Amino acid sequence: MNNPLLSIITPVYNVEDYLDRCVQSVLSQSYLDIELILIDDGSTDGSSTLCDKWATTDSRITVIHKKNGGVSTARNAGLEVVKGDYLTFVDPDDFLAPDTYAPNMEYILEHPDVDILQYPYCNYISDAEAHDYHKPSVALLTGAEQIFKNWWSGTPLEYVIWNKIYKRSLWADVHFNVGHISEDTCLVPIFSLRAKAIYISERGLYYYQRNRKDSYTYNDSFDKHLDLFYAHIAIYDCFKHFPQMVTEKVLAFTRLYRRLIIAKQALPSSYIHAQLNLIEEYYPTWKEILSSQDTEKIWLSVAKILGSNIFVKLFVRYLNSFQ
Repeated sequence: MNNPLLSIITPVYNVEDYLDRCVQSVLSQSYLDIELILIDDGSTDGSSTLCDKWATTDSRITVIHKKNGGVSTARNAGLEVVKGDYLTFVDPDDFLAPDTYAPNMEYILEHPDVDILQYPYCNYISDAEAHDYHKPSVALLTGAEQIFKNWWSGTPLEYVIWNKIYKRSLWADVHFNVGHISEDTCLVPIFSLRAKAIYISERGLYYYQRNRKDSYTYNDSFDKHLDLFYAHIAIYDCFKHFPQMVTEKVLAFTRLYRRLIIAKQALPSSYIHAQLNLIEEYYPTWKEILSSQDTEKIWLSVAKILGSNIFVKLFVRYLNSFQ
């Protein structure tokens, strides 16, 4: 199709056992005005062959073969060629419930002021096991302050990119950070300031395959936690646009602080002097901490008195005492 309304970007890397289920769930949607872009990121199993095979069965599929560079480079390659006025993402080991796109695209087209639509998802393990459903109440969020207030914490607007449909225009000059696991989280401050309206839908369902142990997001490494530390700094920095959100700002700071502590616990020999300096640089003022309505301010006050270097050492030692 020359001018599809909805572009779907799917990065593919060594997912031979899952890819057919994913692609079939997209092509069987009752909403037909789509293009599916499969980006083969240098797969070494049968995924490359499967991509090409699917392309011969449906003219709506475009396949890009590239050298392996990670999921962010694959998604960026997809962003370079999308044709639709709207775009969305589906990871290759995940899949969609039938009629996910149709009602949500209908809503978007009837409400052109909506820049992003979020629909429900569930953590999928197997057909025989119960799913953990994420289905926030229907809501229309408008204006940067309301959108950021409902997104910075990850609820009800979630960090993940794949249960959302976006206006393609929002992605002008936006790309995923290469080599980072936090590519979803880093987009929060960008789209909070760009989007005029976000609709939380109750229609459709995205099945997230959460138990694939060879998935990059499954690991619990020092690098992962450090990467998320920087992602939360990007979110925290966005609070400068909303000075009245003091309680939220203090709580957001504790989140990035905890992420650094967990990173240090994961690799006790790690050198985190630069990150500790950032903690000191971004520390909320005493006025902000004391005026916060959140109980996190208690330990945060202790940390401010002791200093970040001493506090992190003591806290990691405390956590390790339970192992």
